[in-house]
Amino acid sequence: MPSSGIQRRLERTSAGAVLLGYGLLLVVNLQVFSRNRDQHQLDTMDRAERLLLLSIADQADDGALQRSLNHFSTFDRAIWGQPTGSSAGMVMPQLSSNDFIASNPVLRERAQDLARSASRPQTFEHEARTYTVSTAAFNLSDQPWRLYLLTDVSQDVALQRQLNLILTVAALLASLVTLILNRRGIQRSLLPLRRFGDTLSAVRSSSLQQQRFEPDQEPEELQPLAHAFNALLDRLTESFERQRQFASTVSHELRNPITLIGGYSRRLLRRSDNLTDDQRHQLGIVDEESRRLGRLVTDLLALTRAETGSFQLDLKPLSVCDAVQQAIDLADGAGERRFLLRPGDGIDPHTLQAWADRDRVVQCLVNLIENACKYSPEQSPVEIGCSTTSSEVELRVRDHGSGIPPEEKSLIFERFRRGKTHSAIPGSGIGLAVVKTLVSQMEGEVHVEDADEGGAVFVIRLKRFAPPSDSPLPRHHL
Repeated sequence: MPSSGIQRRLERTSAGAVLLGYGLLLVVNLQVFSRNRDQHQLDTMDRAERLLLLSIADQADDGALQRSLNHFSTFDRAIWGQPTGSSAGMVMPQLSSNDFIASNPVLRERAQDLARSASRPQTFEHEARTYTVSTAAFNLSDQPWRLYLLTDVSQDVALQRQLNLILTVAALLASLVTLILNRRGIQRSLLPLRRFGDTLSAVRSSSLQQQRFEPDQEPEELQPLAHAFNALLDRLTESFERQRQFASTVSHELRNPITLIGGYSRRLLRRSDNLTDDQRHQLGIVDEESRRLGRLVTDLLALTRAETGSFQLDLKPLSVCDAVQQAIDLADGAGERRFLLRPGDGIDPHTLQAWADRDRVVQCLVNLIENACKYSPEQSPVEIGCSTTSSEVELRVRDHGSGIPPEEKSLIFERFRRGKTHSAIPGSGIGLAVVKTLVSQMEGEVHVEDADEGGAVFVIRLKRFAPPSDSPLPRHHL
């Protein structure tokens, strides 16, 4: 399946979902740590406030407040009070409780500014340490005071960062394992879909009934497709059967009258001594058109049978020389065109044999010879050559026309497609398509080349038939 297909999309979606999930987990973990730290700060402040109120209930003075602050302050925590709106009456714990915080006015001022600007505890960095500060209001001797609590949380933050790093690495490893497992799971899940596609690509008109699905054996998601595909096969089978019947009817209803017309016109031409030149010319037109119609019906019938799978070949050793001569006789018509047989050097065309169906090879050669006659000047001959290798026989039909542009060489073998430079010349556009179809049925190849002195060379490659005593011949060209 292409890299931009369903598998890659599912893998990208799975990777995005996994990374998003673990990313959200890390973000939630960070938020939980932060909220726990803030809640611990608030709980500590609440306890400190209650302790202070109880301790100074009997003696509300600065000395009692300082003793309470000393009792609550530790090496990583400092608490102090300040009258609201004034900095002169600040009460700090003794230096022995927390000398760094108490003796660091810059840290204290910054902590107070942050605490007053927010209602929640604030965390900040100062001189490579991390602190959390919070504040609360209380009354002392009927005077409003503000209590500040500053806690050194550097160890907690460092521990949190280590845990976050561990969680990040674990999340990346887990994501990698999850993606590998998801990739394997996606591949296994898509196997029925790939098998479904392989079955579709293997469908041929000759084996429609052998390519049916068993819906009960397919995954639940593919069962509707399996039912729809089986129904499509039934419709195609019915359609191909109608085409077979139509081809049979056309073969019987059209070929017989055309054969009679051609036979009677040729009989009249043989007894045309008492006819005028104009009458003989008209009979010649009737004979030529009956031949053309007969070959057209034969070509259409061959295409129809090839599409419906009812095409049958009689493969056996074929004399190349006899097939070429028969094709020339059928395509010669009134005998106004010269044909030159040019075998390769050292090749005896009478002994050269191919493994093919004689009638189909003749039909292909007739189409190519007629094309060469149609697109070549009247005085130019049509050259037919042959060459061989140890395994192949090449038949080459060359015209002396204007040639085929490179961009049209692959298009002219399509049905009803003709070169733009030859659109003024009458034609049905199926002759070369028939040649390609018939040669493919015989497991051969056909292509067109540019001739050395102008014109085009159509090349048919067929399997060579070599008797056991025949040694491989070197390759020769026209």
